[in-house]
This record gives sequence, C-alpha cells and structure tokens, in this order.
Amino acid sequence: MLKRLLLILPVIALNLAHAELVTVETYPEVNGVLPGDEVSFAVVAHIEEGWHINARGVVGEVLIPTEVRVGDNKYFRVTGIKYPPGKQITLPFYGEPLQVYEGTVVIYVTGKVAEDVSTDLLISGVLSYQGCNDQVCSPPEEVKFSLKLPLLSSESDKKFINNQFFHVSGTVEKGENEKSQLGNAIFEKGLLLSLLLVFVGGLGLNLTPCVYPLIPITIGYFGGQAASKKGKKMLMAFLYVLGMATINSVLGSVAALTGGMLGGFLTNPVVLIVIALIMVVLALSMFGLYEIQPPAALMRLGGSIGEGYLGALLMGLTMGIVAAPCIGPFVIGLLTYVATTGNPFIGFLMFFALSMGLGIPFMILAFFSSKISSLPRSGRWMTGVRMFFGFILLAMAIYFLSPLLGGVSKYVFSFYVLGVGVYLVLFNRTAPESRVFTFVKNLIAIAAIFISGWTLRPSGHGGEEINWITYSDKVFQESIKKGKPVVIDFYADWCIPCKELEEITFSDRSVVEMSRNFTMLKVDLTFGGDSLKENLKVKYSIKGVPTVIFITKEGKERKDLRLFGFEEPQKFLRRMKELLD
Repeated sequence: MLKRLLLILPVIALNLAHAELVTVETYPEVNGVLPGDEVSFAVVAHIEEGWHINARGVVGEVLIPTEVRVGDNKYFRVTGIKYPPGKQITLPFYGEPLQVYEGTVVIYVTGKVAEDVSTDLLISGVLSYQGCNDQVCSPPEEVKFSLKLPLLSSESDKKFINNQFFHVSGTVEKGENEKSQLGNAIFEKGLLLSLLLVFVGGLGLNLTPCVYPLIPITIGYFGGQAASKKGKKMLMAFLYVLGMATINSVLGSVAALTGGMLGGFLTNPVVLIVIALIMVVLALSMFGLYEIQPPAALMRLGGSIGEGYLGALLMGLTMGIVAAPCIGPFVIGLLTYVATTGNPFIGFLMFFALSMGLGIPFMILAFFSSKISSLPRSGRWMTGVRMFFGFILLAMAIYFLSPLLGGVSKYVFSFYVLGVGVYLVLFNRTAPESRVFTFVKNLIAIAAIFISGWTLRPSGHGGEEINWITYSDKVFQESIKKGKPVVIDFYADWCIPCKELEEITFSDRSVVEMSRNFTMLKVDLTFGGDSLKENLKVKYSIKGVPTVIFITKEGKERKDLRLFGFEEPQKFLRRMKELLD
C-alpha cells in the first residue's frame, strides 16, 4: 500500500499529461505484401530525454508495463510481438529495482496476411505505457500508430527495406521469457561478473572448429622465432593475443550494432589475398630468404616485423580477422545483447572479454611454441625447424585463397603437400649430422605424402548425397505451395564448421534419407554483393555461418530449431523429425 501511495501522490501533484513524452513511428520490413505473406514491422518509440517507461516484463503491484496492441483486422492476424530487454534502475521513491526503457525502443510485430486480401493492407494499433522520471510518474497513456502496405502483384516486386531495424534477432516472443539469458546475467550480476561470464564463454569457443586455422599459424609463427628470454616470449605471446582480441572485438561490435555478419570481412577477396600474402611473406622469411626490417624507430620499439614485439602484435591483429567467424548460440546471444543496448563501448568490452577467453589458450600455445628455439644443442637443425614452420604458413596461404580457387583448391593443396614431402625426402640436406632431426624430417615427409593422397579421396558414403538446390524465391514458393517443408543452409567456403557439416552430417545416410522429405536449399555467402543473398541475410537475421534454418510447410520458420555451427548427424536428424511432426 505504501508503494502504491508513493507512486500515486507524485502523479496527483504533477497533474499533467505529457503529450510528447513518447512519439511512435512504424517501419515495415518489406515494401509491400502478397496474399498469405508473413509480415513484420517495427514500432519505434522515442522517449523524451530524462524520462523512461516501464519495460514489458516489469513486475509490481502498481507498475504498468509497456504493451503494443494491434487493432482487429480481417486481413491481418498478429502471430508474435517481440519486446527488447529493459534496463535495470532504482528510483528514489520505489525501493526495488525496475526494468525500464529509455531513449529509443524498437518493438517488433509479426503477422499473417489473409489469402483473400485484395487491396492495400492498413494496420493500426496503440502503444500503451507509463512514463516516469527520477521524481514522479505520469498517468498511463496511449499513442496511436498506423501503417499502410501496398498490395504487390508478384514476388519479384518485393524488396526488403529498413535494414537498420531488421537485423535484431534477440528480442523474445510474446509470452516467452522477457529477457535473454545474457541480458539477465548483466542485469542481475553486474558488468564485471558478466564480463567474467563472457570470458568463460570465449574459452568454450576453443572447443569449436572455428579455431582450427589459428592453431597451425600460431605454431608456425612462434615456432620459428629466434631464441629469447622467457619474459620476452611471454610478452610477445600476450601482444599476439591482445592484437587478436582488439580486432575481433571491433569486428564483433560492428557486426552487432550494424546487423552485419560475423566474418563478413572474409567475404572480400582483397582481404583473403592480403592475409595470404602475409602468410607467404612470413614463410619466405622463415626460409631465410630475407629479414623484414621496419624503420629504425620501430625497430627500437619492438624488433623486426617477422620477429619481436611489433611483429607479434601485427600478427595478432591479422589473426583477429581470422578468428571473427567463430559462431555459436553463446556468440549469437552476445550479438543480440550488444545490438539491443546500442552501446559501442559496452559492445567492445563484451567482445574483448570473449576474445581474450578465446585467445588465452593461444597465448600458452605461442609461448611453448617459441621455446623450441631454446632447446639445448641447437644448431643447423634449427634452420630445418624454421623451414617446417615456413611450409605450415604457406599451407595456410593456400587455405585462405581456397574460396578464390574454387573446386581446384583441393588439388592445389594436395600437390603442394606432395611437393613438400618429395622435397624433404629427395632434396633437403639440412643437418644430416643430427639423426633425430633426420628421422623427424623423414616422418613428416611420409605424413605429407599420405595427406596428399587423403585429401583427394572420394567424399560421401556410397555415392549418396543430399539433393541441394541453390536458393531462389521461385523454388521456395513452389515448395510451400506443395506443402513441403524447407531447410536452408547458409554457408561459405572459408567456413571450417560448414565443411564439417558437409563432410560428416550432410553425408550421413540417415540424414540423406530424411532430406527427401524436404526441399533442401543452399545460400552461398562466400562473397558479398548479391542483392538476393543480402536480402535473405536481413530477412532471416543471419549473423554468421553456418546457419541452418527450418521452414514449416506453411512457410514459417521454426526458430527454436535454428542451428548455429556444427552438429552431429543424430542431433540434426532430431531437428528434421521435429519439423515434420
């Protein structure tokens, strides 16, 4: 009762209505509709500075939550309303923490267009809210909104618009938990503990295939470093991870705040070529062809580009781009939270904590790899060790160029590895006096020749494979008309988990057999610039690859079945069976 009076008395004393406290605008996802479409639009509320409104999930005897209500419409049926998580504050006249909205709030409405619609679609509704500042609360108010969507004549006329609003996928369905788990953690545990949670999540990313390219590069780069003191080795390893975390944090924050895709830089051929050239330059340095020397001032600061503090930092900055595509449910949750906050500083902190968690094992790997040069009785065999690491870096250059090489990339890699094996056996005469080195060298040569043949082995199981079709709106619509569910795989050639899905899960006999009940579509995101693919990325809020989405026979996505990253065949089968059920 006391809290009720504390809230009501200031309202009576204020005795006014703030007509401009909240203004509302609407933004549709598409430029028009067709009969039977599923349509989304954003209700954007601008809250007067110094004021806030109660969040949707607010709990309290006298607290009135924000709510969007759409008016009755025979041609449009609401199927979902998504509210963002609120911000936690404490008011002087209300002792318990409150969840509120401040600034600009985006609420998403999704609905189904009637099959018999024959004219432009008119949608109207209201946003109801209660506004407060630090001293008083205003009476509950409503703001009306309306939206007009033209009736289109064909699917080809439809365009996705207002992309600034439709990259957010982290809001929650009406009736579900009102805050993401990560948002809850930040609200309840505070920023510092939340950063620790994100750091632990970054450590977990080391169990995913996305880190595979970083392992040989780290070993190859640090294993070829000149001997130095332990303190310098550890500092170099730290600078390497710091550079990786910095770039990865910037790219992650930008992706979250702009709706871009994690790893989007790797869709640019120029970036792939530059990274490959860096690998080649470092490899040739490992072969002893030259030492890369920067200006004298930079030399005094951190040593050569190939070695020393500066080299480790620059290498880490480069590898930050390689680490960016790491994706999974935890990363998606982080992207979602950063997008809903709209705060670049918080976004950078969150992704920096994630990246440091991802990078700590590589700091340890870098440190111990650099100790190879400190082994006792090092001699000519150390030149051979640097040569091995040079071969690793050249192999990684081929890996980064593989999206540009297309189908011939596996042949290029196979012949390269075969060439390395033959060279080591027949032509290399490094440190013949060291029996141990000669034995290891021959062992590596045999392994290289074996790997060369293994990479050219036939893929698949008994010739069975999924009948994948390149995505087109026509194929998609025909499948829905036939009442056949759809699976869409968003992938890229530079994506390691995508290749694991293809080699392990999509080639499994049971998955291949089950796939005949679906229309199986693929969207290749290796390179950007295609308007259809860009529209699909926006429509389905694709944050990274691989992402596999499951569409019911009615044409609606089962978001609870959406897959991020690699998954074993049996688990993938369960998703397919649940879609059919």
